[in-house]
Amino acid sequence: MVGPGPGAAPLENANPLIYRRSGERPVTAREEDDELPDAIDDREIFDLIRSINDPEHPLTLEELNVVEQMRVKVRSRRDVLA
Repeated sequence: MVGPGPGAAPLENANPLIYRRSGERPVTAREEDDELPDAIDDREIFDLIRSINDPEHPLTLEELNVVEQMRVKVRSRRDVLA
């Protein structure tokens, strides 16, 4: 049973809707080659933040639909300075 501990406020959403996790990103030979420059892309950032757990639930941000891959955008330094 999910519930607040002694003196804690009740959970706002004790039974959240759980979403399916997307698949793991395949690692390419280019990404494994340490001699080649490796730019940070949208999917890499998504992979880093998708598995963060919500403090009130044993669920990830992806499972709670707080973060979606299609909403993560990485801009290059050139784009920001332009």
